[in-house]
Amino acid sequence: MFLFGKYIIITLVLFFHFFYAKQLLYATDNSSLGVEHVPVVHPVYDFLLRFETLGFFPNKSLSSLPLQRKEIAELLKIIMYKKSDLSTFEISVLDKFAAEFDLVSSMRAVIFFSDSDTNQLIFKRIFTNDEKFIYHYKDSLNMVGLIPLGSVETIFKDSESKMKNVLFGNLGLRLYGTLSNSLGYYLQATNGTILNGERTVAADEPNLRKNIKFYNLKSDFDFTESHVRFDKDWFYIIIGRETRLWGAGLNQKLMLSNNAPPMDMISVGTRFKTFEYRFSYGSALGLTRDSIHSTGVELYIPDKYSVFHKFSIRPSWGEISFWENLVYSGRNIDLAYLNPLVFLKSVEHALRDRDNSVMGLDATIRFLKILQFKGTFVLDDIIFSEIGKDFWSNKTAWNISLLASLPFSLDLGIEYSRIEPYTFTHFNNQNSLTNDSILYSSYLQPNSDEFSARIIWWWGCRYPLNINISYSRHGENIYDESGNFIRNVGGDVLQSRRFEDSDRVKFLDGNRVEKLNLEISAGFEILRGLYIYSAFAWLKVNDLSNLKFKLSLRYWDF
Repeated sequence: MFLFGKYIIITLVLFFHFFYAKQLLYATDNSSLGVEHVPVVHPVYDFLLRFETLGFFPNKSLSSLPLQRKEIAELLKIIMYKKSDLSTFEISVLDKFAAEFDLVSSMRAVIFFSDSDTNQLIFKRIFTNDEKFIYHYKDSLNMVGLIPLGSVETIFKDSESKMKNVLFGNLGLRLYGTLSNSLGYYLQATNGTILNGERTVAADEPNLRKNIKFYNLKSDFDFTESHVRFDKDWFYIIIGRETRLWGAGLNQKLMLSNNAPPMDMISVGTRFKTFEYRFSYGSALGLTRDSIHSTGVELYIPDKYSVFHKFSIRPSWGEISFWENLVYSGRNIDLAYLNPLVFLKSVEHALRDRDNSVMGLDATIRFLKILQFKGTFVLDDIIFSEIGKDFWSNKTAWNISLLASLPFSLDLGIEYSRIEPYTFTHFNNQNSLTNDSILYSSYLQPNSDEFSARIIWWWGCRYPLNINISYSRHGENIYDESGNFIRNVGGDVLQSRRFEDSDRVKFLDGNRVEKLNLEISAGFEILRGLYIYSAFAWLKVNDLSNLKFKLSLRYWDF
């Protein structure tokens, strides 16, 4: 019954698309450069979210990130057209982003000259607010930029009345640009090391905890992200490894989040003004059975792939999307899933029901000028006759959020998220929705929920004052003191139901873990590209609490 309804939805979407295709050609100015993506860490996304909530962007959505540089430029242009409606603080922030994205005349300084840029950076303009590059070139069809990346960060952590600290540094390069106004490219590589202090404090940082070189090999750490994108009218193709955020919500991204390491992925899509379809085929790291080796040439990891597709309709008031995600492992690329226009759930059944598929709906609805609703519903599995009876296989996840953009440059958001027991698991735990054993669709484990709120104040700087408050609950599987498995309550994405486990499970059953978290952060740009960032965090887990303070001196966002 659900699949039949799904076919009706897709049929209507395709009819809507093809009937109106001539009128719905994508409205972005294709003469503008910037086919490459802007990474999701860039503060411009929070700024754009404010004006999305205010209704400035009809037929647009920020539920799939990152965006292209030219897309961001078009959105900033829309804000500039309504500059008279902005506060002094908002105009100050807008002017900074407009200069960065070449929407207003601004100076550029470089180390190595090009035909388009000959302002010397070294000794002359290094302490100015010019846009600074190692090398930069731009003409009517091509653009290239090469910039240095660097940071020095210190963390102080007070846990159980013991103060610990660490100091670490990071250096790298970012190369990006566009060729012939159709081929975008991006490459970022960084390498860092501990300079002083306790390594365990740095290991608590989410990005370092996911770094194999740092966490497993006890060495320094390195990161790289890259992609190549080709655009031609309504068609595009992307290949790369980059952090992606897919799904509607405030904090939760239930389709694809940054909780796990980035996947290597190839995507093809078609995009018009009010419709977009994207198909993506990703490679993920499976689980090793090796109890001796965690890295190295002797380690065997089975092949694992994650397939996505998403249909999105974008009327003037927001976005409605239907999507599927399928995970399989233990075999090479399967041609059945390589078809970019196919119903993954039905194909999975036809291939003897070996794989793990989920489907979802997400929505962005702007029903008032200053308010918008965002939410996602994920259906992993369901038995209709067992609804409301605590049946283990009725596996769903959902989040609902309300965002408000208020006067005085203030943004407010609240969200509730819930993930039922066993959601995202599979009888073959290689097929769980994980990359390198880390859940990629949420930062909450199955059998969890969370209440969260966010306050953002744009005080005239690129980096706003940001306050996040969250309260989460999680029911852990039960183990004895020796680590032996006692009872399964569906609280671990890598542990599905076993034959001996009950087929009834109660939400939040098991060992209860409650977390209350407060985070306050802000940044100040000293001069163009160079900024100070500080963050304070207080975390209480059951009866234990700790404080953490982070101070960073950074050059560029990465």
